Amino acid sequence: MTNLEHVLNLLPDYAFYFIDVSSPNFHGCIDYDSKAIYLNENDNDYVQLMTALHEYGHADDKPSDYSSKRHYNTLLAEKQANITAKRLLADLFPTKKATYYQ
Repeated sequence: MTNLEHVLNLLPDYAFYFIDVSSPNFHGCIDYDSKAIYLNENDNDYVQLMTALHEYGHADDKPSDYSSKRHYNTLLAEKQANITAKRLLADLFPTKKATYYQ
């Protein structure tokens, strides 16, 4: 089992989909209504792993529109998801260093 598959198993209620997005700024997103998490298939394995952990951090959030990067609630939710991703990486894979993409 790969590291990514291990993370995907953490959320059995969510379906994971790999989508082809050519933008280097898109790594993934969560759809609360359909309980789906989308990951960019063009990213390398490490970025996909960190994105899955990041979206896992959003899974317990109250569904909201986080598309505006200037709203305080968006910034807070993104920071919390990044902290969760780093913590989970350290807990699940102690040999990996948490250098999260920005």
